[in-house]
Amino acid sequence: MSKLSLKIAAVSLIASLVLSGCSSNGSSGSSSGSSPGEGSGEKVTLRMSIVAGADEMPGWQGMVDAFNNAHPDTEIKLERLPGGWGEYVQKMTAQIAAGDPPDIGRLGVVYMPMFSSKGQLEDLTPHLGNFDKSQYYASALEQYDQNGQMFGMPTGVYTMAMYYNKDMFEEAGIPLPSSDWNEAWTFDELREAASKLTKGEGPNKQYGVYVNLNPERAIQYLWSNGGGILNEDRSKSIINAPESKEALSYLQSLIQDGYSPTPADTQTTPVDQLFQSGKLGMLIEGTWMMPGFSKIDSFEWGVAPIPVGATGQPATPNFVDAYVVYKGSKHVKEATEALKFFVSEEAENILVDNNIGGIPVLKSVADARKVDMFEALSLEEKEVWFQSVEISQALPFTSNWQELMDTTMKKLDLVGFGRLDAGQAADELAVELDKMLE
Repeated sequence: MSKLSLKIAAVSLIASLVLSGCSSNGSSGSSSGSSPGEGSGEKVTLRMSIVAGADEMPGWQGMVDAFNNAHPDTEIKLERLPGGWGEYVQKMTAQIAAGDPPDIGRLGVVYMPMFSSKGQLEDLTPHLGNFDKSQYYASALEQYDQNGQMFGMPTGVYTMAMYYNKDMFEEAGIPLPSSDWNEAWTFDELREAASKLTKGEGPNKQYGVYVNLNPERAIQYLWSNGGGILNEDRSKSIINAPESKEALSYLQSLIQDGYSPTPADTQTTPVDQLFQSGKLGMLIEGTWMMPGFSKIDSFEWGVAPIPVGATGQPATPNFVDAYVVYKGSKHVKEATEALKFFVSEEAENILVDNNIGGIPVLKSVADARKVDMFEALSLEEKEVWFQSVEISQALPFTSNWQELMDTTMKKLDLVGFGRLDAGQAADELAVELDKMLE
């Protein structure tokens, strides 16, 4: 080979090495999805991990398929983890620690503060672009859109209302409650109805109402009475405020007077079974009960606003799970685009079609699909759920919320069993919770 040929060959080799280096994305690779080079034309693969029942998967998969069809350069692979939220959180925590988290997850709202406070979620803000927040229910977005950062997109809204047995009401001569939250019953009216509905003894006893002292299920009574569990900046407990004590004492009295099953009673027969079997007149619970109750054909039932305390202001907590991007994803931009799609009209309509996901967070979809949702209810009663979103409040989450709730539940269990006065329990809880908030 001539010297000229050798020089040309050498230059060609150097050029090829330089070009090869330029085409590298400089990454050591990603265990979360695929990592094609920038502008390489390769498809980005995103992992998405969720907790869901097997019967819900067609809906979630349908939503993911719609995204994949609309984004040929990106593919989401959906992973369903068996078990409940506790197992899911453990697995996500372990995968994040190992540097192998999924790109996208569906995370229970009560766990959001824990993950975000540990820096385990990506801030979506840099990749939101012209995302119009005004099109969504403010009550759904507010808990994820704070201090200029957004760590999740709401999946759908679950709230609470009062289920009631219409046949039992008619037999007891009780007028049916209004479907308007501005005309909600008072605590006194709830007590009066519960007393008329309660009759019998033993295993066949008919109860007027069920009092759930789980703090996340009881907080609306405290709110509507002017109290709560934590103050506005979540630095101190207010569960021992007079208004909070009054609400807790009211709830305890419903149990003590025999109008509500005790915690021991519901250990034997779950409360949803009591309602479905016609042994419970009123049950304050969430939209998640609708699928099961829609199968009731032995009596007529309906939903109404939750009774209110001294303020006269209706209240219900909202439970808004989130789509999140886990820290460690190498494709935050693409994952954020997926989340924006998940809260689009197309995606939310798919979830409504499959009866999953709660009330749509996009107001236009919620308005357009009212007729299609909650088919067991009249149009008037459906408004109970849609109005509830407007007046709902986020729970006062903290990074150690689960620990706070565990402590509160243990104490309120004693109240439910009649082993501790509600006022004393509130005083003791305030001291314990304040220490945990320091």
